[in-house]
Amino acid sequence: MKAILRHLPVAALVGSALAATACAPTVNTHGYRIDPAVVAQIQPGVTSREEVERLLGSPSSMSTFNDKSWYYVTQRTEQLTFYDTDVAAQDVLRIDFGGDGLVSNVNQRGLEMARNIEPAPEKTRTMGNELTVVQQFVGNIGRFNTEAPTGPGSPGGKGRVPGQ
Repeated sequence: MKAILRHLPVAALVGSALAATACAPTVNTHGYRIDPAVVAQIQPGVTSREEVERLLGSPSSMSTFNDKSWYYVTQRTEQLTFYDTDVAAQDVLRIDFGGDGLVSNVNQRGLEMARNIEPAPEKTRTMGNELTVVQQFVGNIGRFNTEAPTGPGSPGGKGRVPGQ
């Protein structure tokens, strides 16, 4: 009994440490880590596209319709529970290039400028049919063939060719 009482404070300490670490969030960082000293070297009208790529590497993303805007994105997320992930920090560095291949603008924004976009189901429709469970079941009847095809067009099959 004395041995159990002697180890009780150690067990309580270990239990408290485990409980405290269970409540700590899991932190993940994704993307490009923006270094302000390197970004300061990029001068509009002076720095070329090749120099930007040498300094920062390839961009996280480019503009959709042309390659005149490069984006370097960093995002830090914290996950406390299995389903609950929160974006704790986000930095987006946008570098625009002019027609001459030189930097025309450098813009950096944080999470405070981000906006949540939620699609409206009544306006953003997906194409296709919405079938009930019964319609899906009935539609699948006859689709599963238990016999392997043996015709000339079947994989590995050497069937009789019509007209021979």
